[in-house]
Amino acid sequence: MTRRILAIVIAIFLAALGTAGLLFYAVSADTRAQANVEGVTVAIASKPIPIGTSGARIRADQLIRLERMPRSAVPADALPDVSAELDRLVVTAAVVPGQILLRAMFDEQSKVNSGLTLPDGKMAVTVETGVPEQVAGYVRPGSRVTMFLTYTLLDKDGKETKFQRTRVLLAEVEVLTVGTYQPPVRANGSGSSSTNSNDTTATKASGSLLVTVAVTQPEAERLIEGLHTGKLYLGLLTDAIEVKPGSGVDNKDAAGGVTPLFP
Repeated sequence: MTRRILAIVIAIFLAALGTAGLLFYAVSADTRAQANVEGVTVAIASKPIPIGTSGARIRADQLIRLERMPRSAVPADALPDVSAELDRLVVTAAVVPGQILLRAMFDEQSKVNSGLTLPDGKMAVTVETGVPEQVAGYVRPGSRVTMFLTYTLLDKDGKETKFQRTRVLLAEVEVLTVGTYQPPVRANGSGSSSTNSNDTTATKASGSLLVTVAVTQPEAERLIEGLHTGKLYLGLLTDAIEVKPGSGVDNKDAAGGVTPLFP
């Protein structure tokens, strides 16, 4: 009899323990679920926010609204509000209505200029090149390129000779943007806005591409002078190559200190 009572007590205890475990698991799961759906406040653009708009201007013009959203649906760096610490910072890209504002969208005014994010100490300069000279269109924003210059040699009196030389003008520059293809003038003198790759007339070397690069002041001076002196050619770089500026190559059969085109 005593054993039967003891067995019943143990069974009841184990049942209670199991029930408590299930309740604890259920409560924990519910807590985790609530944490995922817990509402957090986020700042959302209520009107278009142009690039370069400061945090102070966003608040003054009431360009945002605050909404509660589930935590699981909100990026980790979403802003709960545009606070005073962002007053001197600006958005680095245009923000459309309904877009959540992120901390990464704000940066210093000096790094934002007409839609371009410029590296510190650099300015933007645009050059015009032909399609072949721009590596057949493989140069993209973010690419690193070497700029070569082919120019006519001058004699001792400053007059042009029949000789040309090609040298590295700038060993490495960063490409910021690549402009729209400008088709050449057709044989009948008319232009065309078509960019169809099947149009062989529109893809001759007389077409052009606009390439904007980030350069220092001395590099900009050399680049602009080079544009007025000769013809540019771009070389696409990878991490596996190191460009070493030198005396270049010219079209003489022999030249002191310069590698000849035809040794």
